[in-house]
Amino acid sequence: MSAAAAAPAGSKKRKTTVGEAADDESVVPSRLHGVTSGREEVDAVVEQAAGCMDGLRGVFKTAVAAAEGEIEQLAAEINQLFIANGGTVEPHKTSGKLKLNVGGTVFFISVQRLLQPKMKLTYLSTLLLHFIDALPKDTNNLPFLEAHPPYFHWLRDQLALLESPHLDEISLHSPEADDPSYSEYHSLFMQKVVGDIEMEEQPRAPGSSAAASANGGGGGEQRDVEMADGSGQEGQREGADGDGGVKRVFRQIDRHMRRYESLLEGLQKQKKAMEAFLAAMRPFVNRDSSGEDLEVMTLSVSDEEVSVLRRTIVLLGQDHVLVTRFDRASVLQLIVDFARRLTVVMPPGQFVHPPVVAPHEKAIFAVELDMYGLDTVPPVGEAAGASAVIKTADEWLAVMEMTDKKIATAPSLLYKGSRDTYAFPKMLECVAGKSGLLFALKEGHTHRFGTFIDGPITPPAEPTENNGYYVPVFFFSLSGAYDTPTKIEIPEEKQKVTVAGTQGVVKNDRDEPRANVAIARGCLWLGCAKPGPAADISSCVQWIEGDCLPAGYEGDMDDDGDGFLGQSLDLTASEIEIWHIQQVQGGWAGGLMAARHVEDGSWSR
Repeated sequence: MSAAAAAPAGSKKRKTTVGEAADDESVVPSRLHGVTSGREEVDAVVEQAAGCMDGLRGVFKTAVAAAEGEIEQLAAEINQLFIANGGTVEPHKTSGKLKLNVGGTVFFISVQRLLQPKMKLTYLSTLLLHFIDALPKDTNNLPFLEAHPPYFHWLRDQLALLESPHLDEISLHSPEADDPSYSEYHSLFMQKVVGDIEMEEQPRAPGSSAAASANGGGGGEQRDVEMADGSGQEGQREGADGDGGVKRVFRQIDRHMRRYESLLEGLQKQKKAMEAFLAAMRPFVNRDSSGEDLEVMTLSVSDEEVSVLRRTIVLLGQDHVLVTRFDRASVLQLIVDFARRLTVVMPPGQFVHPPVVAPHEKAIFAVELDMYGLDTVPPVGEAAGASAVIKTADEWLAVMEMTDKKIATAPSLLYKGSRDTYAFPKMLECVAGKSGLLFALKEGHTHRFGTFIDGPITPPAEPTENNGYYVPVFFFSLSGAYDTPTKIEIPEEKQKVTVAGTQGVVKNDRDEPRANVAIARGCLWLGCAKPGPAADISSCVQWIEGDCLPAGYEGDMDDDGDGFLGQSLDLTASEIEIWHIQQVQGGWAGGLMAARHVEDGSWSR
């Protein structure tokens, strides 16, 4: 049968049987159009096949264009990741040395060593070769790298060895591997800026399978996709099993599609790897920071310079000790003067006033004192003159040292019975929301004592109930029971506070109503009566087990061998004060579990 391959004239586009538009100007129509067998039913099938070929060619052309567009877009996005973040696509230098400031030490780094195959894709090489202009600059206009100089000394030596046959790769070994000042930088800088992509040689000649696929064929096997023209030679089906050239080419098409998807995924991973690199390196470059934040701050320590970016340490807090150490030499002068007065100027045992600093700097100054071992001397401020119980600065110093706290500010008076009344609800109102409460009590002119609760006074949610919880507690005596300020520690299992609601009552272990508040399982009762509670909290009961009393006790003992910090077991306080002791951190008994529950018979008072 003869074949007419010419396309019908006078038509720009025609609809194929699969619904795509076949453009005569861009897609060569199938030569099957016009082929006839002489049988109407056969010719109808042939025409359908022609339309199918038109659609196949159009789909191939569209798919190739779309695929090329995807690759071009990803390549452009990866390029933009370099440019938009201050980098260069090509290395800044390919020879010579880089001069940079690493943590205060100036280094010269060989560019050729950074370009070695095992180094050039690392975070460090990428940063220094492509983004060195994005690094902050020191006062000498050198690129500044926020890193540990000793690690860089070690790394520079390793880079030199990497060029020799003695070292195959740079890896940490003891003792450096056990030192986080080496290992943490190393694990960051030695990461690779590369996605997981499988590379293989791709033919690029015009007759290659890749080029032929764009035209709907298979390269050197182009003839296998041409339809039979009845000659009985080229394009005939090969093999009786039907596994001929057409099926083979479609398998090739499928293989190329899978390969393309793999390459596309690889490029996407490359982009994500680059984004991960930029995120990890952001703290080292000058993006998103003001000029002040990028200031390289330097101190000379034992004739060596230590440098850090201001923005690095202000993350610890604008008034952190490191910021002030770098930023304010006057602070160090104050601390030196304080130490001088402690050891030389003032007589032994006399209270030495801490340096005067601005109110907003007191907390951080306490941290600075602690750094030099001077944190045991807290600021007292006006507390010594305001208390009717803790009368002198030396007594305040003694009591505050008992708390074993890093005191940030002078104590503040929350509640005073003679000022605020001794009504229980008023006391609760005054101390609400505060933690670290120092109770100071006075009985007459002779006995002054108190207790420190390392926590809050927390009433129950229901006013008719009571709330018991474990919290670190100790007692102290200033006069009467002891001649000098003395700390009285109690067993951990007794460090419990129970607070009644405004309409409730705390009961003893015999279920008898007694008071408004019980501290240390009844070692101190506030608002106590039989039955209780009393009309106001000045009616108290206080006792200490004899085994807990330190040496030097001068008070009376009862038949059970228990002592009292007041004149007797039952007392009426002539003054009750509650002070807020504000600490920086840490604590005297931080390991005590708030949820701990220990029951014993020590509530019998």
